Amino acid sequence: MLRFILLAIFAAGSFAQNAGDLFNKPPADVDQALRARITAFFDLHVKGEFRKAEALVAEDSKDIYYNSNKTQYLSYEIGRIDYSDNFTRAKATVLTEQYIMLPGFMGKPIKIPIPSTWKLVDGTWYWYVDPESLRMTPFGKLSPGPGPAPKSLPEIPTTIPDFIYTQVKADKASVALKAGESGQVTITNSAPGAMNISLTGSVPGVEVKLDRTVLKAGEKAVLTVRAGDNAKSGVLSIQVVQTNQVIPIQVAIE
Repeated sequence: MLRFILLAIFAAGSFAQNAGDLFNKPPADVDQALRARITAFFDLHVKGEFRKAEALVAEDSKDIYYNSNKTQYLSYEIGRIDYSDNFTRAKATVLTEQYIMLPGFMGKPIKIPIPSTWKLVDGTWYWYVDPESLRMTPFGKLSPGPGPAPKSLPEIPTTIPDFIYTQVKADKASVALKAGESGQVTITNSAPGAMNISLTGSVPGVEVKLDRTVLKAGEKAVLTVRAGDNAKSGVLSIQVVQTNQVIPIQVAIE
């Protein structure tokens, strides 16, 4: 569930204007009208009045919106808007501040850019979801199989940014040793909460020691690796319990 990301997360640079934007500049009244609708839509999500927000959802997307999880935001800021189809379709990125239910982040709000799609219907902008986008997976487009169609529409999952799965980092990806030598790898927790780590795997002839397995926010752990006389090259792994993140450490024996 946590790793299921249906809607793409935009990089921070997506909020910056580039040269191509100059050729996609919308008429002022069109842009003003869309921004007003986005503001109204996200204002209702800040207030938690999700039912009222249905009035700003396109008719063909009401079921999808109704059946999806709703997130109450603490605040938001409209970022980049990309128009298409002669300014009748738009993709907007809104920087939302919200809580996420993930160990290490609970109780501390973070800012997450949320993409949304909008279309012009009879002169009014509406939030909508293209049904084809729900069939896209990391392995390509999902084709419906034989048998009756599902009775319920796919759920729009909570969007979790990839950086959450890289909050625990190693200062190096490999250690090169000769027989009898030792080396160290420093593991740092940059998450706002505590993270548990464990050492998995082993390398023949190599002695390894992790000085701590619980890292509070900002704390570091040291992995010490020592090569014996008959040591061979291999890979060790540091696993983060809360996120299932795996950090591989290559041990190269020279």
